[in-house]
Amino acid sequence: MEFEELAEVLGEDRVMNLWGCAFEDFLTRDFEREPSNIVDEYLKRRGWKENAQTRAYMGALRTSIMSLYEVSDVVPGQSLMARDLLRGGEPILVKEGTATKTLKQWDKIAARIVPVRGKNILAGGVLPFTREATQSLFDALLDVFGKRNARKLPAIKDEDLRAVAFTFTLVWVSDALDKVMNMPRVQNAEGDEFMFHDVRFPLAAGATQEDIAARLNGIAGMSQENAQFWNWLGYMPQGEDRPKEAGTLSLDTAWTAVCACWAMSS
Repeated sequence: MEFEELAEVLGEDRVMNLWGCAFEDFLTRDFEREPSNIVDEYLKRRGWKENAQTRAYMGALRTSIMSLYEVSDVVPGQSLMARDLLRGGEPILVKEGTATKTLKQWDKIAARIVPVRGKNILAGGVLPFTREATQSLFDALLDVFGKRNARKLPAIKDEDLRAVAFTFTLVWVSDALDKVMNMPRVQNAEGDEFMFHDVRFPLAAGATQEDIAARLNGIAGMSQENAQFWNWLGYMPQGEDRPKEAGTLSLDTAWTAVCACWAMSS
């Protein structure tokens, strides 16, 4: 499979994130011939064009190390605590705006944490690791750094971990492809394939929870479950079932919860 084909299977956003990780791996590489490192060469020739913040970030990224972290104490849009599962040590505070909006307690990510002017930040490439991917990564690193019949990873030096940075991306790609390509299709009793999605509607300025509840309760099919949750019920007429395709899962219910709505607190 060519790199360009991955986007058709995994999606453009995931593949661009993967490309970012590969590019960051390249930025840390030292070569025998000149220029020996692309970041050093850029800062020497063009560093004067960048501000102090950017130069500090590029310098930190140049010596950064890809590792596997367990996140906790996530504050969406602000920060998280990250514990290095490979090198050990106490969790560190990481200032992060984007990734913290989707990460949750105890998620595991492969990432580069770089210190920039007194605070730790995540580099651009961040790969979420499933339980299966985490185990595959430990097995792969154990094959490289572990002793014969060892079941636990030894302490890994920073330079050794930097040298196997590509292992993180390879393990992630293998796990992601396996889950996407082996995912069974799910259809309803009528033979229609399920489509899962979220729909979000902006709220008018000054709208209160009571205003939203009143509007939702006036829509046919909306059934209020509690103060902030509604089910949108669609009743389907009885009919002949369509033939089901081989290898698909079928789900049938007496009523269908099409979407859930949350009201904004006043």
